[in-house]
Amino acid sequence: MGALSGTLSYKLFYVQGEVPENWQELYLQQIRKNAFKPLQPEDEEEVSEGWVPVERPLQISFDLHTLLFDHFINLGFRQDKYAIPSALLKAHVEEAEREYMIQNDKQRLSKFEREDIKIMVKRKLKEKQLPRMKVIDMSWDLQKGRVRFWSQSGNVCELFQGYFEDTFGLKLLPGNPYINAVQLEPGPEKIEELAVVEPTNFIEGLPQR
Repeated sequence: MGALSGTLSYKLFYVQGEVPENWQELYLQQIRKNAFKPLQPEDEEEVSEGWVPVERPLQISFDLHTLLFDHFINLGFRQDKYAIPSALLKAHVEEAEREYMIQNDKQRLSKFEREDIKIMVKRKLKEKQLPRMKVIDMSWDLQKGRVRFWSQSGNVCELFQGYFEDTFGLKLLPGNPYINAVQLEPGPEKIEELAVVEPTNFIEGLPQR
């Protein structure tokens, strides 16, 4: 969350490239194509990501009214993940293997039998629990070419960046102090000065407590 309520801490990106003239129709089509798909217990995948409406993260249907606010495109980036504790999975797998060997009068199991049993056990455990859901807001200022993403996690931001670029066909440039300053277009001389700026420790020399 974050775009409409919650924390003000976000990661800033700069959009590289031009928005096409038919962007409304094109982007709506691409968002639907990359919308979140709910996980099912029988799926091999244990993680699913995709776009959801920013105000209704349980919905996966879109129209322009759900994503466009003035000159902002607002979306939620949802990630669901099954998280079965390893100790719990191991215990259930071992129990299932014992039962299988007794029922089939076996002393040992083949590699393929063990894999099949583990898949079956994981599916049964997933049927008993819901995946963990995480939704992070994104707000794209179309006029200024800036994207705010309400997460500071490097892995999550990298994943989001890839989804954004695949969906909209535009590159994202992650913001940092130098990039933020260059985006203000200070002029060639200032840019050269910024390139050699060294970090400064503002608390050096303060008395130790």
